[in-house]
Amino acid sequence: MYTIIMIDDEDEVREGIKKKTNWEACGFQLVGDYDNGRDAYEAVERLQPDVVITDINMPFMDGLQLTERIVAKYRTIKVVIVTGYEDFDYAKQAIKLKVKDYLLKPINSAEFTEFLQKLCLELDEERRQHEDITFLRHQFQESMPLLRERFLERLVTSGMRQDEIARKLPMFGLHLEGAGHTVLALDIDDFGRELYSDQVAEEELLRFAVYNILHEIVEKEHGGTVFRTRDDKLVGLVSGSENQVEVIGQTLAEQARYSIEKYLGMTVTVGISRMYKGLQELPKAFQEALAALDYRFMLGNNRIIAIGDMEFGSSQDNSSYLRTEKRLIAAIKTGEKTAITNTLHEWIDDLKKSACPMESCYGKLHKLLVALMNAGVETGLDDGDVLGDHSFMELYTRKTLDDVRLWLEGICLAFVDRLAEKRTHVSGAQLESAVAYIHEHYADEQLSLQQVCNHIYMSMSYFSALFKPYTGETFIEYVTRYRLDKAKEMLATTQLKTYELAAKVGYGDPQYFSVIFKRHTGMTPKEFRAVNKAGLSL
Repeated sequence: MYTIIMIDDEDEVREGIKKKTNWEACGFQLVGDYDNGRDAYEAVERLQPDVVITDINMPFMDGLQLTERIVAKYRTIKVVIVTGYEDFDYAKQAIKLKVKDYLLKPINSAEFTEFLQKLCLELDEERRQHEDITFLRHQFQESMPLLRERFLERLVTSGMRQDEIARKLPMFGLHLEGAGHTVLALDIDDFGRELYSDQVAEEELLRFAVYNILHEIVEKEHGGTVFRTRDDKLVGLVSGSENQVEVIGQTLAEQARYSIEKYLGMTVTVGISRMYKGLQELPKAFQEALAALDYRFMLGNNRIIAIGDMEFGSSQDNSSYLRTEKRLIAAIKTGEKTAITNTLHEWIDDLKKSACPMESCYGKLHKLLVALMNAGVETGLDDGDVLGDHSFMELYTRKTLDDVRLWLEGICLAFVDRLAEKRTHVSGAQLESAVAYIHEHYADEQLSLQQVCNHIYMSMSYFSALFKPYTGETFIEYVTRYRLDKAKEMLATTQLKTYELAAKVGYGDPQYFSVIFKRHTGMTPKEFRAVNKAGLSL
């Protein structure tokens, strides 16, 4: 059953529709009816109904203003305009605001029932489409190219379990068969031409052309796999026999480089990894291909660079460090202390098992300390706030890797505490500023949640989550109460007329002010003033 609210300033119209309509038989539950747009919008925020039926001509906020707010914030709510105005301008505005339908008064009960039944069927169909497996499968197929690209990027950056790789390769139609694997990383050196006015579009077109050539050579002709990374590099995964795959990779890379220069007039550089035996080793191969690409700085553009030609020692697994750094900083930022402890335990254990040379261990530990300091800067802390009283030189006073782990754990946990203090302090200051802003601008009828959030540079959702615990009230409740408190003060201390007083506390419509005042105090402003005077004279 779908929920529905109704808004009309004519009580007899609302009551007539309510009594004459069998809501449940039409598939709806009427969860509220209102006589003005402001109250209705507060109800929409609170109830989030499936359908809103609203009149156009209403006090405080008309139906079109209400519709505009609903459409801007709640894309799934259907809005139906009901009005006695047959002016086409209203219809045009309603259509522009993407209302569901446009009905004219007087509403015939039988026609309204038929309309609701039809609307219910449309909502059922919409729900079925979202739930229908065939429909979802169609959407999934349309998303397949992007999902394939993200899968491949994760395969070469984060690594995966063997069972997950085996399950997903056929799903994406990928064939990485062979005992050996190597990775090519291609980057454009120079577009080789003068780009015109729409430079971004032209660059994108040329990148696509480069992708097509690499795809043709590596994927279609050899059976490898090609994809594009988020930083616009092209990656080729080449598989084959252990003693041939590196040669195959270099041959394909040279063919691609030559073809791109010949047909597109552009130069590219390609970095090539060593051979690795398992697909789970691809993160190591990918890091090597990127490292080979970095040698372009020394060797120049338009080259094929194999890491084995530039580095002669055994390859160090940099992917393990990168995963550790990513997980550790994420855990610090989210305050997950257990995850910090577990991540450091796992990483130090891996260093022990790999028999990592001492110089290499120190290099990675230095890198991690720098990453922690950079994370501190990103979150608004100073370098000293991250390391505290520690220094880089303290690393060398630790006798074992276990001592290093405990030292790092202390630094990271203290980082979490300082970050929490900083957030509490900053959020508290922002909320204080928000309250002060409300107190200063409560007389502005246009005062809104977005206006306050813009002032303190905080998102509306985060502000709402913090504001109620801080004040004990929602934003609307707080503003309303503060305005009414100010109104009470003025009623007790001035002789302002109701319409003058309403304007001074942010209500341009004195009638709406009187409605709100009575709802919260049980008295009209005039009655409140009289009671207050009687109390003072006692």
